Amino acid sequence: MTNKEYGSDFHYFNETHTSKTSFFDENFSFFFSGRVALYNLLESGINKYGWKKVGFPSYYCHEVVEYCKKLPIEVEYYSYNPLSDRLPDWDDAIENVFINVDFFGIKKLDTDFLKNSIIIDDLTHNLLSVSKSEAHYCFGSLRKQLPIATGGFVYSKNENFENNIHSNEFANNIALKKLAAMFLKSEYLKGLFSQKDVYRIMFSEAEENFQSYDTNAKLPEIIYTQLSALSPEELISKTYKNIQSIKKLIFPSDKISLLQSSENTEMGLVFICENNDLRNQFKSYLIENKIFPAILWPEQFNISEIDLQNRILFIHADFRYQNTDIEFIANVINKFIENV
Repeated sequence: MTNKEYGSDFHYFNETHTSKTSFFDENFSFFFSGRVALYNLLESGINKYGWKKVGFPSYYCHEVVEYCKKLPIEVEYYSYNPLSDRLPDWDDAIENVFINVDFFGIKKLDTDFLKNSIIIDDLTHNLLSVSKSEAHYCFGSLRKQLPIATGGFVYSKNENFENNIHSNEFANNIALKKLAAMFLKSEYLKGLFSQKDVYRIMFSEAEENFQSYDTNAKLPEIIYTQLSALSPEELISKTYKNIQSIKKLIFPSDKISLLQSSENTEMGLVFICENNDLRNQFKSYLIENKIFPAILWPEQFNISEIDLQNRILFIHADFRYQNTDIEFIANVINKFIENV
C-alpha cells in the first residue's frame, strides 16, 4: 500500500544516474546552503575587491538577506518583483553589487542597463541556466530543484572562487537530520512508515537551523555523495517536460493566472490569484486533495510585495511525478477553476 501526496519537501532518492553532469567542473564551489554560498561570496568580494553595497530585489527570501547583514557591507533593496515592468533605480558604481534573481525560472531582469556594478545571478530556481549566465558570479540553493538535503553553490566562468571554509559538526548534524527526514518520507510514501508527524517535525527543526551562523560550512561529505549520484540535467529536464505537459491541460481563468516562461524553464506552476481570499480558498482546496502548495515568499514588507505574497501560489509538478500524477494534479486544479 502506498500513500499518495504531491508537493512539499523532497523524499529520499536512491537512484544513481551515470550521465555526465557539468555541476562538478572546477568553477563550482559547494556550501552548506545557498545563503552560506552568498555569504562567502560577498565576504570574499569585500576583502578582495572592496565591495561597499549589495542590492537585493524588494521581493525576495528575506532570510537570505538577514543572514548576510552580519557582513561589513551596506544592504539595500531595489524595487522589483516578478510582475514588475520598470527598471529599478540603482547606484551603478564599481564597488556595488547587484543581486539579480531568476524568479521561479520564469523571469529575470535584463541587467544591460548596469555598466559598472558587479552582477551576481541568483539561479536557485533555474540551475540549468548557470552556463548561460553573463553575470560576474552565480550562486544558488541546490535543494529547491534537486532531491538533496542541503546544498548551495558559487560559480564563476571567469575565475576560480577560492575559499577556506571547512565542515563542522553542527552543519553535518543538520544535514543528517534533514536526510533522515527525507528517508522517512520516502518510507511513508511507500506505506512502510505511518508516523508522518515525525518527519515533518524533523524537516521543520532542521529548516529553523539554516539561519544559524554555525551552518557557515562547506557542503557535508554525505550530501556531496548524495549530489554526486544524481544528474541535475536529467532530473530538471524531466521537471520541464512535466510542466509543459500540465500547462496544456490547465483551463484558462480570468481570476487565476499562470505565470509562464518563454523559454519553458519554469520550476513549477506559479499562479497569481485575483485576491487573497481566492488564493486561500485555492490553497485549502489543494491541501484537501493531498496537493501541498507553497507561498514564495512569505514575510514581505513593501506594499506591492505584500500584495503579491497574498495572491501567489506555487504548485510542484517536478520529476517526482509520472503522467498519471500530472493528470491528477491538473484535474484537481481544473475542478477549482471551473467553480471560481
